[in-house]
Amino acid sequence: MGAFCVSCGGKLDPSAKFCAQCGQTVAVTQSGPPASAQSVAPAAPAAVPAVAAKGGGGAKIIFALLGVFAFFVLAAAGSCFYIGYRVRKGAQQFSQTYKSTPYKGSRDACRLATQGEVASAFHTPVLSVENDGNTCVYDFGGNRKMAVQVTWEGGAMVMKLGHSALKNITGGMDTFTPAAGIGDEAYVEPMGSGIMFRKGDVMVHVDLRLANLNADAGKKIAAIVAGRL
Repeated sequence: MGAFCVSCGGKLDPSAKFCAQCGQTVAVTQSGPPASAQSVAPAAPAAVPAVAAKGGGGAKIIFALLGVFAFFVLAAAGSCFYIGYRVRKGAQQFSQTYKSTPYKGSRDACRLATQGEVASAFHTPVLSVENDGNTCVYDFGGNRKMAVQVTWEGGAMVMKLGHSALKNITGGMDTFTPAAGIGDEAYVEPMGSGIMFRKGDVMVHVDLRLANLNADAGKKIAAIVAGRL
């Protein structure tokens, strides 16, 4: 279809820049498909899937670590329950083995051995006797002393645990020497440092460390004390 001059209405050549009749400048029009027909460039693909995929991998790692941690927690808890069960069972067995009637007599430690008896056993005068709760201290003078320490309740367990503890310290070697004829169970401690014995649920420790480690004299006192429990 031809074009016409907007000024004079004359017919224009398709390539004319000026109207041949009036000299009017011909307006240049851009040709091309309408805007609606122009193709719209597709939008760049969103990066969300990639991020999501990456995040999903991190979540899997976190869940895996949590699973491992939970496993170890449960395993540790199971071990604690098992150890607690074994301890309770051992304590029950120990209590049944050493079950005895609680001591109901006088709990005066100094009444168990007189000043004269101690002096006779050690062949040394006793200058003074001091009652210190569950312990009676016999003073020979010159920093020489002998102490009788009494555990009135739970003595069987204390004696067992003390014996086992010292045995562990010495690498499994039993350094206690059994002493016959004293209470229900008696031992001479390492190097004659004391006499430890039990009668029923009462445990007595005759401390000889400041009495020249005289184990023979200690055993005599222990026998006297056991006879009065």
